[in-house]
Amino acid sequence: MLNDNYDKSYIIDATGIVLKYWFTIPPIKTQKFLSISALVGFSNFVKSFLINHKPKRVCFAFDESLGTCFRNNIYSKYKQNRPMAPDELKVQFKLCRELLDILGLQNFASTEYEADDLLFTISRTNFKNKIRNVVITNDKDLFQIINKKDIWWNLKTKKLTYDDIYNLLGFSPKYFAEFQGLMGDSTDCIPGAPGIGSKTAKKLISHYKTLDEIYDNISQIPEVFGSKYARVSKILLENKKIIYTSKKLAKLVSVHNHEISDKRNLSDIPALKDFFEYIGLKKFSADSWLGL
Repeated sequence: MLNDNYDKSYIIDATGIVLKYWFTIPPIKTQKFLSISALVGFSNFVKSFLINHKPKRVCFAFDESLGTCFRNNIYSKYKQNRPMAPDELKVQFKLCRELLDILGLQNFASTEYEADDLLFTISRTNFKNKIRNVVITNDKDLFQIINKKDIWWNLKTKKLTYDDIYNLLGFSPKYFAEFQGLMGDSTDCIPGAPGIGSKTAKKLISHYKTLDEIYDNISQIPEVFGSKYARVSKILLENKKIIYTSKKLAKLVSVHNHEISDKRNLSDIPALKDFFEYIGLKKFSADSWLGL
């Protein structure tokens, strides 16, 4: 079991943070860019985070796999409702990653895997090394990452422990993909089983844990939950293929890349001064980042 005395690692879903400032800060035009508002918000977030938490281990993951993720090969409609980022936003994502590089902060993206998969990979490595994870995100898909001693945190009011999530779901976070296999996720265009909502899915996963166990005991479901669940058993049998496909879409996977790390490097302050000057933020003092 992880011990409170062990190091902790902050693993950050950076895409959500950048998008937050993209939508909430009015455009900030400079000589070279139509807007750097998302970058300004993100850089302020990073600086505040380093000052307040002084992390020894921290890393950021970005999404660059919309339309090219391996999950699109499994199910062509996966995330088809998500619009592609406009060029102006793509530029700001790139600048945010450049800023992190200069600050010596590890950051990752992939055209094949999602940010969640990258964070999942790092969290597994940390767990094996007895390092606690503090997962900073608004995404409930990342419940899957949380083990004992870990924290899921939206940097606002919600700071959920493993036990909090267990009580919220009614089952261990590690079974979250099984749950989504049943009920789907309209946000990501994961279909799930028609007619099975969160209440039924929660009841089934709380009792059986996995889809395999559900199907191994499918004839007993009406006996366990009542005769009205005969309809549920029928739905499960008729939609078995799409349910397992949905689980595969929801389940996070490890990325086999030995370069993935959450260790900090030294900041390059001269390069930071040049960076701020290049993008038109001369009022940003690079020296104020010294020692962070």
